[in-house]
Amino acid sequence: MGVLPVILSALLAATLLTSGAGKMVSPRGLAAALGELTGSRQPPVVLIRAVAAMEIALAALAVFAQEHPLTLLAAALLGAGFALVGVVGRLRASSLPCGCFGRSGSRSFGGWNVLAGAAVLAWALVPALRETEHDQAVQLLALNVAVAVPVWANRRYLTVFVRGTIARERTET
Repeated sequence: MGVLPVILSALLAATLLTSGAGKMVSPRGLAAALGELTGSRQPPVVLIRAVAAMEIALAALAVFAQEHPLTLLAAALLGAGFALVGVVGRLRASSLPCGCFGRSGSRSFGGWNVLAGAAVLAWALVPALRETEHDQAVQLLALNVAVAVPVWANRRYLTVFVRGTIARERTET
């Protein structure tokens, strides 16, 4: 039993959950960047949200069904897609922010996408990176990491949401 493979799976799940949720909420940045990358019309928002749904589903599968063939296939496809977009973005000198996590940023498609894709591909193709035999304490640690990372990454949005909810409750009473 190894703790490292469980933590790697949890980090993969956390990253995919953050990325998928960001794209669900704000898909237009990625659509615009993909339109620039291909030199054609932007892909429909529904396609971006379908990719986001796949990322969210893979996040759950990365924690609970690591060895299932569909999990490995989905991870390999997403990893290859991320890497391919990074390579094409680098070759075509992509300039728009990629929108990979749903919000605008300064990074365009390129090296980081290639590295992320390679990491997901490695997780899918190398069994030692996703060992499934672990005790409950290690699984609990992995689940906490998978939840804590997206919450930490989106803390400023959660603060706005909580403040808005509290303000609404005050005005309703």
